Amino acid sequence: MLTKIIKYMEAQKYQVFKDKNEMNIVYVEGMNTDGNLNADEPNHFNDVRMVIGFEGQLPAIIGRWQATTEPGFHYTDNPMNPNGAARIAFGQYRSWQVGIHGMSEPHEALVQVDLVKVHRDYNRDMIRTGDRIDNGFFGINQHHGYSHPEDDIHTASAGCLVGRTRSGHSEFMKMIKGDRRYQLDRNFIFTTTIIPGDKL
Repeated sequence: MLTKIIKYMEAQKYQVFKDKNEMNIVYVEGMNTDGNLNADEPNHFNDVRMVIGFEGQLPAIIGRWQATTEPGFHYTDNPMNPNGAARIAFGQYRSWQVGIHGMSEPHEALVQVDLVKVHRDYNRDMIRTGDRIDNGFFGINQHHGYSHPEDDIHTASAGCLVGRTRSGHSEFMKMIKGDRRYQLDRNFIFTTTIIPGDKL
């Protein structure tokens, strides 16, 4: 699975950071943490968030957690934007810095600081096909999912990239802050890649 992810990224001409203590943040939609694909049912934490590093020229998964790259039923049916809920477009973006997410339970997260593309789910069918693409600043952050159950995203995502558990997200943040580039510059902007599992 890891080899397929790296080959896919290279085939798409995405950046793959291979220097020592540089982290690659990757989300694979419709994939379990064991690397197997799933049915990608709506309103489930059935995507995987991972951090990939390199030991010499060999990639290694440093961390992996249950996640969602899509909003659940709540924000699909009650979108924050009248044009529809946001579903991030597959691709790679250099768009996040360490900051604070949320008002009800503020916590350290990666917050959007540059443009990303999203599909607007105006017809509320919970798929991207045919949806209009919107490019801009939408608060597409990388935060935790309040430890909601696997089968209910609930209000944890209106379009953000969300790790399901508080503890897993804490591990994720600690790990990426160990990136040598962040250690040199606390304003470092992180790159993240979002991949459709069925393309692997």
